[in-house]
Amino acid sequence: MSILEAEAAPALQQRLTGNAEGETAHVFGEGLLGVINHGAGGIARDTAVILFNAGMVQRSGPHRGSVLLARALAGHGFPVLRFDQSGLGDSPISTTASANRRHAELRAAIDLLAAQTGARRFVIGGICSAADNAFRLAAVEPRVHGLLLLDGLAYRTPGYWWRYLLPRVFHPGKVWRWWRQRGAQTDMANFRDFPTQAEAAAQMTDMVVHDMRLLFVFTGGAYRYFNHAGQLSAGLGTAARSPQVSLVYWPDCDHTFYLQRDRARLQDTIAAWLEREFGPRVA
Repeated sequence: MSILEAEAAPALQQRLTGNAEGETAHVFGEGLLGVINHGAGGIARDTAVILFNAGMVQRSGPHRGSVLLARALAGHGFPVLRFDQSGLGDSPISTTASANRRHAELRAAIDLLAAQTGARRFVIGGICSAADNAFRLAAVEPRVHGLLLLDGLAYRTPGYWWRYLLPRVFHPGKVWRWWRQRGAQTDMANFRDFPTQAEAAAQMTDMVVHDMRLLFVFTGGAYRYFNHAGQLSAGLGTAARSPQVSLVYWPDCDHTFYLQRDRARLQDTIAAWLEREFGPRVA
């Protein structure tokens, strides 16, 4: 590193650049790169949102869904940070032990967002593996007050199997195709980092006791492990039916919200949930 680069480094840790959308790019933590969408002018919030990477996709999200969601929520006054976790997108591989790495990154993200926006409460989450990370981290980070879980964790129940298998029993051709292709089929649930069902149920109960707010959005893309709104409480117990837990199920929507109409209704749904659960606008 040159002398000029060394002198500039502290400033780079705070802010890199901004644009007309009210977005600022930042390097923080162990070289992590993220973008903050600041809340709309004249609207002050004490709650901000952090969006994690969806699998190996960079911070823009599938079909730029995270960008569009962040801008929509910022329009309602909620600041949003979307960042690349270490080893993904533009963030370098971490040297921190893997057991502590994700929590250290979340703490750094919260510290940055609090300093930049004044937020005191944080909602974390995203799609698929981002939802899995958020669910686990919420148990160890007290500043998290809400979870946004898009095709998040769920567990196959007897009801799931009845709904999955019964229609196929009356279509022998489907059964035969399933049998021939069973080795080649990709089961999304097999690539997910779910806790055990008992651990997840206990964590859900603890979240409800501490008044955490959760929004589950399931799509038809999760059909290999979720196929009915009632399955959430059947798998995770009575805590999943608590007022703190909100659930929508869109079987007509794909996993990545490919259609513009699906991205729009997702943005509207999340914004309405944030408005309801995290208070009115503060001038």
